[in-house]
Order: sequence, then structure tokens, then C-alpha cells
Amino acid sequence: MRISEVARRSGASQKAIRLYEARGLLASVARINRYRDYSEQDLNLVLLIRQAQALGFRLAEVAALRRDDGGIDWLRVQALLAQRQQAVRADLRRLRQLDAALSQLRTEVVELIGHGESGPLDACLARGDCQAA
Repeated sequence: MRISEVARRSGASQKAIRLYEARGLLASVARINRYRDYSEQDLNLVLLIRQAQALGFRLAEVAALRRDDGGIDWLRVQALLAQRQQAVRADLRRLRQLDAALSQLRTEVVELIGHGESGPLDACLARGDCQAA
């Protein structure tokens, strides 16, 4: 199939597909009458590359998943996905802690505004040692 068909079916631009080939993400594509002739396997690889990019992987990371014979090293894919998932979970824990600290601070501010009183927030601000809970 021609590059326009791969682009249409994958959602990737023709320029992106040529970039994938230039960076070694796609094996050298056969040519018929000076036109690249892409296979279903090439299309599936473009779809995989796009999915990986949507999940935050860089092209260099995707390129490292190729075997010398042009196939995909699925054990490496599995390891990379597990590593990325661990990083996402760590980010989620950090974000939950940040959310809890923001909620607590917001509650304190609402109380201060509503009561017009000095509270723990004012005291730590005066001392300059406020810390997130």
C-alpha cells in the first residue's frame, strides 16, 4: 500500500511515517516504481508507534525495542511498560499527597476568612516555617 493509505489508516502524517523510516523505526520499505510499498506489518508498526507516543514514549525509546531482524522485542516492551507504569504510580502517590496538602491548606484559609481569627497558618507564616502536611 502507498504511504497515503498508511497515513489514512493510521492517523499519522506522511511526514511522520517518513521520519519513522529515517529513524529506523520502520524497516527499509520496498519500492515499486519509485513509490514506497508498505505492508500490513508496516501499518501495524506505525499504529504501535503512535500508541506508544500517545502514552508518552519518545521515538528513541520505541526504536530501542526493535530487534536486528526488524521485529519487536516484546520482552523489552513488557519491561518498558512496567517501568513506565511504576513511574506513573509514583507520580500518582505524589499528586495525592499534594492534593491532600492543598485541601488542608484550603480548609485552613476558609476557616481564617470565615472567623477572622489568627490560626495555625498565621503562626507558621509569621515564623516562616510553613510546611505541607
